[in-house]
Amino acid sequence: MKTEKQVIKIQLDYLQGPIWMSDIETGEPLTGIDVIDNDPVLREPNRRVGQMFSSYYEFDTHNVPCWFDYEKEKAEKEIMLDLIAQIVARLNEINDGSFVVEDLESERLRAL
Repeated sequence: MKTEKQVIKIQLDYLQGPIWMSDIETGEPLTGIDVIDNDPVLREPNRRVGQMFSSYYEFDTHNVPCWFDYEKEKAEKEIMLDLIAQIVARLNEINDGSFVVEDLESERLRAL
């Protein structure tokens, strides 16, 4: 019997860490996979990326209810890419064979 591997997405969204899903305040991943969710090394880069990305959103500015600061994202893309690379490397290091990593952000960020 073949077991489906869980896909761990690296994906940016407001109030989320890049490991989908995460607690943005603590950086704790909420994947349901113990080896990921209980790994203290992942928490800090995961928290930092989530907070950086969320800081690009502004509310009730620029004459719109929600505005995204693309220039700030572009200016910080190398920091984001480095942190995401750390996250992906750590996920690959601790991978027990039960999951695969799908990075949906690095290529997008490099293209900025």
